[in-house]
Amino acid sequence: MNAFHLLLSFGIAAILAAVSSCAEPAGSDPGPQGPDPLEAVRGLLTLHGLAGRQPEERPEAQREAPVRREDLTRFVADLDARDPFLTDLYVGFVVGALARHQGRLFVERQGSRAVISAGDARLALAMTPAGWKVVLEESVPDEIKRRAAEEHQRFLDAKARVTGSASTGSSVVTGAEKM
Repeated sequence: MNAFHLLLSFGIAAILAAVSSCAEPAGSDPGPQGPDPLEAVRGLLTLHGLAGRQPEERPEAQREAPVRREDLTRFVADLDARDPFLTDLYVGFVVGALARHQGRLFVERQGSRAVISAGDARLALAMTPAGWKVVLEESVPDEIKRRAAEEHQRFLDAKARVTGSASTGSSVVTGAEKM
């Protein structure tokens, strides 16, 4: 994946992350999942208003409408495994990859595990008692995780500056602090 595609993926992930928290748009019920891993990704796309269309094709009201975390638990196995900020970025990456390539998704399935190829992205799914679910930890490339962690740290640092409290993450010393 070249730098342009990586930045594009991260940009789309950030946009979709904002959409993937809080409340579900009225009237959007992705329905039950079936025995096919593609049913889970179709449900995830439907939940985000992206079934059959690209992110930029959605009306602004739909782009701004948040998705309830409770609804995401139907499609994401490890939704609560990390900080919600990072999870939202990871979900954005996955949904963005699926949306961009939804007409060209390929499934490799071995027992209770599956990998869906969406362009350069390889998204891992696991069969759970509730159906097929995306495993974010295995689906998001390390480079995207690193950039998401940096973005999270910038958020924490900015929040600390506004509230006047110390950030719990970075210990970077700037030139001014060395003096």
